[in-house]
Amino acid sequence: MQNVVMLDLGSNSTRLSINEFSENGTFKEVKRLKKMTRMAEGMGKNSNEKILQESAIKRTLAALQCFKKEYENLPNLKVKGIATAAVRAAENSTDFLQKVKELTGVEVEVLSGDAEAYYDYVGVKKSLNLDDFMLCDMGGGSFELVVVKNGEAVNLTSIPCGAVSLTEKFNVADEVSAQNLFRFQGFIQKIFNEQRWLLEGRYLPLVLLGGANRTVARTEMQRRGAKNLDDFHGVKMSARSFLNIYTDWLGLDRREREQRLGIDAERADIILGGLTPIALLIQQLEIPEIIFSESGVREGILYTSI
Repeated sequence: MQNVVMLDLGSNSTRLSINEFSENGTFKEVKRLKKMTRMAEGMGKNSNEKILQESAIKRTLAALQCFKKEYENLPNLKVKGIATAAVRAAENSTDFLQKVKELTGVEVEVLSGDAEAYYDYVGVKKSLNLDDFMLCDMGGGSFELVVVKNGEAVNLTSIPCGAVSLTEKFNVADEVSAQNLFRFQGFIQKIFNEQRWLLEGRYLPLVLLGGANRTVARTEMQRRGAKNLDDFHGVKMSARSFLNIYTDWLGLDRREREQRLGIDAERADIILGGLTPIALLIQQLEIPEIIFSESGVREGILYTSI
């Protein structure tokens, strides 16, 4: 058996997953940890300068130091590090990655946007019994879109803005003004209009990944009386129910959203930044059903390494 550790340096959170690979090539996740490090913080307002802030770097390195204690003494160990949108866009990413290597000994792979979207597709396809679907992974610094037909990804892209950067750009962390919401919607609509292939996803179920979407999943499960709110992989809900939850949160200020979100209160400031593009996508493509996936880019990489 081999222990394979994944370090995922995301734009909103830094994650650890420890996976046991058996001799027959299968694997199972045995531990997962997350630290909200907000790597993309401060990168959303000024589009001309993308710099990882010192505070965000310190939070991320502290998370990695904590994670290292969880895996460093495991036998037969392999550690892989990946980074996504914030590091991908940052002008000072080389210096940051050198600090990560000095701390962990890991040469982090910075995924391209298309690679991130592809691995999301693999992670979903291998874990959910679906052939035709639309996929959206809403991260902190980017969101990935994929159209899947007959089990194959026919089109994919990565949009270089996400829940953290969009929240900063359109000032939707607290109470949302009609003016800011209108500007936000117009910005996203222009992006969608430039991706004409998205129409291939019309009427298909929408598979959602990412922290903002997980918060919706937990809210829906809580409404249904579920006991384990983390067991949302494969959970389905109508698109109308999703939009109703979004609309409800849209009418609240940050403090009210914190109270409503419970265990996900730390996302109250960026939740609308993450969900507004999803709401527009649902309406534009007339999506009938939402399916939540816990399996995404990390799992996609692990599946392709088997």
